[in-house]
Amino acid sequence: MDSFIAIDFETTGFEAARFGEDSRSEPWQLGAAIVENGRLAGTREWFFGTPMTPDFEPVEAQWEEIHSFLAPHPLVAHNIATERTILTRLAPLTKWGPWTDTLRIAKKRYPRLGSYKLGDLCELFGCVPDIEGRTWHDGLFDAVACANLALRIA
Repeated sequence: MDSFIAIDFETTGFEAARFGEDSRSEPWQLGAAIVENGRLAGTREWFFGTPMTPDFEPVEAQWEEIHSFLAPHPLVAHNIATERTILTRLAPLTKWGPWTDTLRIAKKRYPRLGSYKLGDLCELFGCVPDIEGRTWHDGLFDAVACANLALRIA
């Protein structure tokens, strides 16, 4: 696995209900880390309008660019359920992936760890990103962390 795109969505979670919206979690940020030939080759990120982030365009307005960027590549995420669910909801006829889940790899290769959180694994394997002004639960930061982790353990 030497060329892929690691992705991470940040979502409204169930906080949207507080804004009078339905309880479906909506994406407000997507971070992507591009890995080519086993090295981090670049990053991308998008922000989406939601009731909580109304200053940005909705995901649908940016979808053509995102789809053409992600669709032809293998995808990596840490606990792929959120990322796969959002992409499938936005483009149900697209065959995404193949997918690699760094959470599954870590659990399989290291079955006795105390925690499988992305941050804990990156600390353990010495691959926490250094991105000025960014930290955990930022889509770009987490995507780069996931890419780093995949390169260390996959």
